[in-house]
Amino acid sequence: MKRAIIIHGWGQRPNQEWLPWLAYELEKEGWQVDLPAMPHADFPKLKEWTDSLIGFKPNKETVLIGHSLANALILKYLEKEDAKVKGVILIAAWDYLLSDLKKEHGTFFKSGFNYEKVKGNKSKKIIIQSTNDPYLDFNKAKLLAEKIGAKFIPVKKAGHFMERDGYKKFQLLLKIVKNL
Repeated sequence: MKRAIIIHGWGQRPNQEWLPWLAYELEKEGWQVDLPAMPHADFPKLKEWTDSLIGFKPNKETVLIGHSLANALILKYLEKEDAKVKGVILIAAWDYLLSDLKKEHGTFFKSGFNYEKVKGNKSKKIIIQSTNDPYLDFNKAKLLAEKIGAKFIPVKKAGHFMERDGYKKFQLLLKIVKNL
């Protein structure tokens, strides 16, 4: 059975942005969809988020879809030897600690990432990045895609892919997920 786990970012909830819309659209297509509320979203800890993700038992039929900070979680998950998923789609991805968010994001970036292990994971990897994200460096996202062997999909003027940027629905993402 086709399965997706859609993971929100820092300070978000599963009923925000395009996440519930995507879940609904995939369920209409027969997908099993998990849309968890990650623990302590305003002050997240990597271990808590990792435990939560592992609790959903991703498998080789699962597509992990992350927004913003959730992508650091997914990268860490892909470092694990037993991480067997069909694919990952990282929306608004980055792999560096934002200096003004050390307190909020520190545990996710403390030990860096093992790019060789992530790249060596056989899952399909896609990064979708906006050309004008107000928080993230577009060129660093392109470099991240190279480091992990991901397909890089730029989207013009999409901000941080939030509702305020016009992303209550996300047709491109739905198409990519269905074709993965």
